[in-house]
Amino acid sequence: MKETIIYNLKTLVEEITESDNTKKEWEDFLISLADAFGSEDMKGRIKEPLKNLLNFIDVSALVRGMELLNARIEGFPLPEMLKVVIEVLDEIKNDKEMRIRELGHVLAELATPIIRIWRDVLLVPLIGTLDSHRAQSMAEKLLERTASTRAKVVIVDVTGVPMIDTIVGGFLIEMFNAVKLLGSDVILTGIKPEIAHTLVKLGVDFNMVIIKRDLESALKHAIEITSDNRGGRYGQKRGSDYEE
Repeated sequence: MKETIIYNLKTLVEEITESDNTKKEWEDFLISLADAFGSEDMKGRIKEPLKNLLNFIDVSALVRGMELLNARIEGFPLPEMLKVVIEVLDEIKNDKEMRIRELGHVLAELATPIIRIWRDVLLVPLIGTLDSHRAQSMAEKLLERTASTRAKVVIVDVTGVPMIDTIVGGFLIEMFNAVKLLGSDVILTGIKPEIAHTLVKLGVDFNMVIIKRDLESALKHAIEITSDNRGGRYGQKRGSDYEE
Protein backbone atom coordinates (compact mmCIF):
# COMPACT_ATOMS: atom_id res chain seq x y z
CA MET A 1 0.00 0.00 0.00
CA LYS A 2 2.88 2.36 0.72
CA GLU A 3 4.10 2.29 -2.89
CA THR A 4 0.56 2.77 -4.22
CA ILE A 5 0.02 5.88 -2.11
CA ILE A 6 3.38 7.46 -2.95
CA TYR A 7 3.16 6.64 -6.67
CA ASN A 8 -0.41 7.95 -6.99
CA LEU A 9 -0.15 10.73 -4.40
CA LYS A 10 -1.02 13.66 -6.67
CA THR A 11 -3.87 11.79 -8.34
CA LEU A 12 -5.34 10.68 -5.03
CA VAL A 13 -5.22 14.17 -3.60
CA GLU A 14 -6.88 15.63 -6.72
CA GLU A 15 -9.69 13.10 -6.40
CA ILE A 16 -10.14 13.64 -2.67
CA THR A 17 -10.32 17.45 -2.72
CA GLU A 18 -10.63 20.27 -5.20
CA SER A 19 -9.64 22.91 -2.67
CA ASP A 20 -6.09 24.20 -2.95
CA ASN A 21 -6.29 25.14 0.73
CA THR A 22 -6.48 21.51 1.85
CA LYS A 23 -4.37 19.69 -0.75
CA LYS A 24 -1.11 20.12 1.16
CA GLU A 25 -2.69 18.80 4.37
CA TRP A 26 -4.04 15.74 2.57
CA GLU A 27 -0.62 15.14 1.00
CA ASP A 28 1.08 15.36 4.42
CA PHE A 29 -1.46 12.95 5.91
CA LEU A 30 -1.15 10.41 3.08
CA ILE A 31 2.66 10.49 3.23
CA SER A 32 2.50 9.91 7.01
CA LEU A 33 -0.02 7.10 6.49
CA ALA A 34 2.17 5.42 3.85
CA ASP A 35 5.24 5.73 6.06
CA ALA A 36 3.41 4.31 9.12
CA PHE A 37 1.55 1.51 7.31
CA GLY A 38 2.52 -1.92 8.56
CA SER A 39 4.39 -0.62 11.61
CA GLU A 40 3.47 -1.76 15.10
CA ASP A 41 2.65 1.80 16.13
CA MET A 42 0.74 2.84 13.01
CA LYS A 43 -2.16 4.23 15.06
CA GLY A 44 0.08 6.38 17.22
CA ARG A 45 2.09 7.68 14.28
CA ILE A 46 -0.87 8.90 12.25
CA LYS A 47 -2.80 10.57 15.09
CA GLU A 48 -1.00 13.91 14.93
CA PRO A 49 -1.17 14.17 11.09
CA LEU A 50 -4.85 13.30 11.36
CA LYS A 51 -5.44 15.99 13.99
CA ASN A 52 -3.68 18.50 11.77
CA LEU A 53 -5.87 17.49 8.81
CA LEU A 54 -9.00 17.95 10.92
CA ASN A 55 -7.95 21.55 11.56
CA PHE A 56 -8.64 22.23 7.88
CA ILE A 57 -11.56 19.93 7.00
CA ASP A 58 -14.72 18.71 8.70
CA VAL A 59 -15.50 15.13 9.66
CA SER A 60 -17.78 14.49 6.68
CA ALA A 61 -15.00 15.51 4.25
CA LEU A 62 -12.58 13.22 6.09
CA VAL A 63 -14.97 10.25 5.87
CA ARG A 64 -15.50 10.86 2.15
CA GLY A 65 -11.73 10.91 1.66
CA MET A 66 -11.34 7.65 3.58
CA GLU A 67 -14.04 5.99 1.48
CA LEU A 68 -12.33 7.11 -1.73
CA LEU A 69 -8.97 5.78 -0.52
CA ASN A 70 -10.64 2.49 0.36
CA ALA A 71 -12.05 2.27 -3.17
CA ARG A 72 -8.76 3.21 -4.90
CA ILE A 73 -6.22 1.35 -2.77
CA GLU A 74 -6.31 -2.39 -2.37
CA GLY A 75 -5.90 -3.46 1.23
CA PHE A 76 -6.67 -0.02 2.64
CA PRO A 77 -7.35 -0.55 6.40
CA LEU A 78 -10.65 1.35 6.50
CA PRO A 79 -12.02 -0.14 9.77
CA GLU A 80 -8.76 0.57 11.59
CA MET A 81 -8.63 4.09 10.17
CA LEU A 82 -12.18 4.84 11.28
CA LYS A 83 -11.29 3.66 14.81
CA VAL A 84 -8.36 6.08 14.81
CA VAL A 85 -10.63 8.86 13.56
CA ILE A 86 -13.04 8.23 16.46
CA GLU A 87 -10.18 8.27 18.99
CA VAL A 88 -8.76 11.47 17.53
CA LEU A 89 -12.16 13.18 17.55
CA ASP A 90 -12.60 12.18 21.18
CA GLU A 91 -9.19 13.63 22.07
CA ILE A 92 -10.01 16.85 20.21
CA LYS A 93 -13.33 17.10 22.10
CA ASN A 94 -11.57 16.60 25.43
CA ASP A 95 -8.96 19.23 24.54
CA LYS A 96 -11.69 21.71 23.64
CA GLU A 97 -13.60 21.03 26.86
CA MET A 98 -10.41 21.58 28.87
CA ARG A 99 -9.77 24.88 27.08
CA ILE A 100 -13.35 25.95 27.73
CA ARG A 101 -12.94 25.17 31.44
CA GLU A 102 -9.66 27.10 31.53
CA LEU A 103 -11.28 30.06 29.78
CA GLY A 104 -14.14 29.83 32.25
CA HIS A 105 -11.67 30.15 35.14
CA VAL A 106 -9.97 33.11 33.44
CA LEU A 107 -13.30 34.83 32.81
CA ALA A 108 -14.33 34.22 36.42
CA GLU A 109 -11.13 35.92 37.59
CA LEU A 110 -11.71 38.85 35.24
CA ALA A 111 -15.39 39.09 36.20
CA THR A 112 -14.54 39.47 39.90
CA PRO A 113 -11.16 41.14 40.31
CA ILE A 114 -9.80 41.54 43.82
CA ILE A 115 -7.30 44.39 43.86
CA ARG A 116 -4.85 45.16 46.62
CA ILE A 117 -4.83 48.96 46.40
CA TRP A 118 -3.12 49.60 49.74
CA ARG A 119 -1.02 47.55 52.07
CA ASP A 120 -4.00 46.74 54.27
CA VAL A 121 -6.84 47.44 51.82
CA LEU A 122 -8.56 45.22 49.22
CA LEU A 123 -10.97 46.53 46.59
CA VAL A 124 -13.67 44.37 44.97
CA PRO A 125 -15.28 46.31 42.08
CA LEU A 126 -18.39 44.40 41.02
CA ILE A 127 -19.65 44.93 37.47
CA GLY A 128 -22.62 43.37 35.69
CA THR A 129 -25.33 41.01 36.81
CA LEU A 130 -24.66 38.95 39.91
CA ASP A 131 -26.05 35.44 40.08
CA SER A 132 -25.73 32.98 42.95
CA HIS A 133 -22.85 31.06 41.32
CA ARG A 134 -20.80 34.20 40.71
CA ALA A 135 -21.58 35.56 44.18
CA GLN A 136 -20.47 32.32 45.83
CA SER A 137 -17.29 32.16 43.74
CA MET A 138 -16.53 35.78 44.62
CA ALA A 139 -17.06 35.11 48.33
CA GLU A 140 -14.69 32.14 48.32
CA LYS A 141 -11.94 34.05 46.50
CA LEU A 142 -12.36 37.14 48.64
CA LEU A 143 -12.11 35.22 51.91
CA GLU A 144 -9.02 33.40 50.69
CA ARG A 145 -7.40 36.66 49.55
CA THR A 146 -8.36 38.50 52.74
CA ALA A 147 -6.78 35.78 54.87
CA SER A 148 -3.61 35.54 52.75
CA THR A 149 -3.00 39.32 52.67
CA ARG A 150 -4.25 39.93 56.23
CA ALA A 151 -6.19 42.90 54.88
CA LYS A 152 -7.73 45.15 57.51
CA VAL A 153 -10.28 46.74 55.18
CA VAL A 154 -12.26 45.29 52.27
CA ILE A 155 -14.07 47.74 49.99
CA VAL A 156 -16.95 46.23 48.01
CA ASP A 157 -18.02 48.61 45.23
CA VAL A 158 -21.40 47.73 43.69
CA THR A 159 -21.64 50.83 41.47
CA GLY A 160 -21.58 48.65 38.34
CA VAL A 161 -24.24 46.20 39.55
CA PRO A 162 -27.73 47.02 38.19
CA MET A 163 -29.69 44.83 40.62
CA ILE A 164 -29.23 42.28 43.40
CA ASP A 165 -31.91 39.72 44.16
CA THR A 166 -32.58 38.30 47.61
CA ILE A 167 -30.55 35.13 46.99
CA VAL A 168 -27.45 37.07 45.94
CA GLY A 169 -28.06 39.55 48.73
CA GLY A 170 -28.00 36.64 51.18
CA PHE A 171 -24.64 35.51 49.78
CA LEU A 172 -23.26 39.05 50.21
CA ILE A 173 -24.42 39.23 53.83
CA GLU A 174 -22.78 35.87 54.57
CA MET A 175 -19.61 37.12 52.91
CA PHE A 176 -19.62 40.32 54.98
CA ASN A 177 -20.02 38.29 58.18
CA ALA A 178 -17.18 35.96 57.20
CA VAL A 179 -14.87 38.88 56.38
CA LYS A 180 -15.65 40.40 59.77
CA LEU A 181 -14.79 37.09 61.46
CA LEU A 182 -11.36 37.33 59.80
CA GLY A 183 -10.83 40.63 61.60
CA SER A 184 -11.39 42.93 58.63
CA ASP A 185 -13.77 45.85 58.19
CA VAL A 186 -16.13 45.92 55.21
CA ILE A 187 -16.91 49.16 53.39
CA LEU A 188 -19.85 48.96 51.00
CA THR A 189 -20.15 51.69 48.38
CA GLY A 190 -22.07 52.54 45.23
CA ILE A 191 -25.45 51.34 46.54
CA LYS A 192 -28.40 52.12 44.27
CA PRO A 193 -31.92 52.55 45.72
CA GLU A 194 -32.98 49.14 44.35
CA ILE A 195 -30.02 47.41 46.01
CA ALA A 196 -30.58 49.30 49.25
CA HIS A 197 -34.21 48.12 49.24
CA THR A 198 -33.10 44.49 48.82
CA LEU A 199 -30.56 44.73 51.64
CA VAL A 200 -33.13 46.33 53.97
CA LYS A 201 -35.66 43.66 53.04
CA LEU A 202 -33.11 41.00 53.99
CA GLY A 203 -32.63 42.66 57.36
CA VAL A 204 -28.93 43.40 56.91
CA ASP A 205 -27.26 44.71 60.06
CA PHE A 206 -25.71 47.97 58.94
CA ASN A 207 -23.45 47.91 61.99
CA MET A 208 -21.78 45.02 60.22
CA VAL A 209 -20.61 47.20 57.31
CA ILE A 210 -19.51 50.77 56.77
CA ILE A 211 -21.61 52.51 54.11
CA LYS A 212 -20.06 55.16 51.87
CA ARG A 213 -21.66 57.07 49.02
CA ASP A 214 -18.92 56.55 46.46
CA LEU A 215 -15.53 54.95 45.97
CA GLU A 216 -13.65 58.14 46.75
CA SER A 217 -15.28 58.39 50.17
CA ALA A 218 -14.64 54.69 50.76
CA LEU A 219 -10.94 55.03 49.94
CA LYS A 220 -10.55 58.04 52.23
CA HIS A 221 -12.23 56.18 55.07
CA ALA A 222 -10.11 53.07 54.47
CA ILE A 223 -6.95 55.17 54.71
CA GLU A 224 -8.22 56.73 57.94
CA ILE A 225 -8.94 53.31 59.43
CA THR A 226 -5.56 51.84 58.54
CA SER A 227 -3.75 55.01 59.67
CA ASP A 228 -5.58 54.92 63.00
CA ASN A 229 -4.73 51.23 63.35
CA ARG A 230 -1.02 51.92 62.95
CA GLY A 231 -1.33 54.77 65.46
CA GLY A 232 -3.08 52.61 68.01
CA ARG A 233 -6.47 54.33 67.62
CA TYR A 234 -8.23 51.73 65.52
CA GLY A 235 -11.97 52.06 65.38
CA GLN A 236 -12.26 55.74 66.39
CA LYS A 237 -13.46 56.81 62.93
CA ARG A 238 -16.23 54.59 61.74
CA GLY A 239 -19.76 55.02 60.51
CA SER A 240 -21.82 55.83 57.47
CA ASP A 241 -22.07 58.80 55.14
CA TYR A 242 -25.78 58.68 55.82
CA GLU A 243 -25.16 59.37 59.51
CA GLU A 244 -22.91 62.40 59.01
